[in-house]
Amino acid sequence: MKKIFIFLFMMLVWTGMNAQTLPYNDDFESYTVGTYIAVDNPTWWSTWSAAPGTGEDALVSNAFAHSPSKSICVDGSGSTATDLLLKLGEKTSGAYELTWFEYIETGKCGYYNIQHFESPGTEWALELYFLANGSGELYAGSSTATTFNYPKDTWFEVKHLIDLDKDSIQLFINGSLVKKWPFSWQASSTSGTKKLGCVDYFAGAKSGTSETPKAYVDDVHYVQTSASNDPVIGVTPPSITRYAPAGWSVTDDLAVSNTGLTALTYDVNIIYTVSKKKEMPVIADAVKPVHSMLLTNCSSDPNYHPTNTPPSDGSVYLNYDGDNASAIGWNSIPVTVTCAARYPNAMTLPYAGMSLDTIDVYINNLNTSGSNTMSIKIYGMGTSYEPGALLRNQAFTPTEASWNRVKLNIPLKITGEDIWVGYTFTQLDPSIYIPGTDAGPNDPNGDFLSTGVGWSHLSSNPALAYNWNIRAHLSGDPINHWLTASPLSGTVAPAGTQTVTVTMDATTLDAGNYSGKLRFLSNDPATPQLDVPVTIDVMTGIDNVNKITVSVYPNPAKDRINIRSNETIQQISIIDLNGKVVYSGNEKSINVSNLSNGVYFIKTVTLNGISNIKFVKE
Repeated sequence: MKKIFIFLFMMLVWTGMNAQTLPYNDDFESYTVGTYIAVDNPTWWSTWSAAPGTGEDALVSNAFAHSPSKSICVDGSGSTATDLLLKLGEKTSGAYELTWFEYIETGKCGYYNIQHFESPGTEWALELYFLANGSGELYAGSSTATTFNYPKDTWFEVKHLIDLDKDSIQLFINGSLVKKWPFSWQASSTSGTKKLGCVDYFAGAKSGTSETPKAYVDDVHYVQTSASNDPVIGVTPPSITRYAPAGWSVTDDLAVSNTGLTALTYDVNIIYTVSKKKEMPVIADAVKPVHSMLLTNCSSDPNYHPTNTPPSDGSVYLNYDGDNASAIGWNSIPVTVTCAARYPNAMTLPYAGMSLDTIDVYINNLNTSGSNTMSIKIYGMGTSYEPGALLRNQAFTPTEASWNRVKLNIPLKITGEDIWVGYTFTQLDPSIYIPGTDAGPNDPNGDFLSTGVGWSHLSSNPALAYNWNIRAHLSGDPINHWLTASPLSGTVAPAGTQTVTVTMDATTLDAGNYSGKLRFLSNDPATPQLDVPVTIDVMTGIDNVNKITVSVYPNPAKDRINIRSNETIQQISIIDLNGKVVYSGNEKSINVSNLSNGVYFIKTVTLNGISNIKFVKE
């Protein structure tokens, strides 16, 4: 009986240890006073604009501490307010406790928000204001606040219990429950993404007040209280290289596996390498971040009358919009806005090899004073909710109440990757409406906008379900598409696998080396994007040695073949009919007894050329 009790006790201890893991726990005692926390610990901390060591970063302080002598200070008194991010890993399942202690002096206020994504500004899960009078306002799922009280001039606990599998969050201030609600809600709406991204400690005061933000944070505690059940993707082999005579087609299989605990869903994007030129990174314009999503800042022009129709020149173009029908303005100025449309793989792939060379945008109003210079922005592939790297940033001077055509100084090759096309402007005057839209309905990819770091949709305001007037014109000819995969999407059960057949078709290709990749997009939060490089080497001159003398004998062969040449041999490859290399080396006498009977190709690389000869294994 005693042994059973000890066994059960040890099992409970083991279960508890495995149910709870402590990703992050910090009392800030290991850091030097006066240093920046995001510089000291970049694994867990960053800033809103990804600028550790600047005014957005928080300084380690010994002015106040919960335990024992240091904390970090979220301060709005400098030229740049603290805007610090605690990165939580973009969790999509599992349960978590997120706790810290906070200290706010008399006469000061505090603020933080939680983001659904580690890339800030995409979705606010909640916003919370600690007002200077000791009251607080929580915005979660509504523009109407849930109110509470907190103590001044003393440390108090801020605790969140977040269960992503149950879509639940509970907020406690100093041990008292403030509210329980679905975590997938946003700060001002009941729709959103069930994902735990980051905490934003921002030194900001509530709009309409003149309060001074300054708060201290200590003893940050982030614990996983139940295991996540995310899918985990794997693809083997990690790359494909095949050889094929001109006019042939070869195939290979990829195994897509799921070692996670829930079903894996995936889509395959085909992307071609169409340029060997390495481009320098483009520097983005500085944009002041906008934090609060509580304000409905934009509206359509109530007196709008379209003045002309979109240009048409018969070229290929990417767009979502119809005729120009309205325009959008902001009531909180000045504001810098980027409008953009996302063109995913399904739209760009047919045009791989062509060049994006011209952009059309409709501009309705201009500022009466100050600069009206705008910038075309083209971004590479990111996610479904934010773009990747900035690829083009070209200034232009717009014409009012007109379609504006901007020719790129450096055209952009289309590869099949997603691209985002847009433009940035600054509204300085009240009651003007700069960017043009169609009459809707919106496509989810046609109405992206950013007023800071993150991206949202114009249609987040249901009254503005429009597409931006943005059109990307393409020129040139597409490449011969030689790469396909089947299926292009699938679902893999836990511990399961699924086969994706990859076909490399050389029937329309000239001799040479061609490369691309299969990009797997999945619901694995740790690896949402996984690339499998694919290369095909198209061989010509089978049994035609041109100026190179190469002989293979005996042919047919049973056990061994001999290779002779009047040139220095650098490498010999034996390739089967499916393009797989079954031998690679430089031996002049090769044992082929272990090869299956059939037809093979011998590729011989010399200093002066390449020979491709067919031989038969008996």
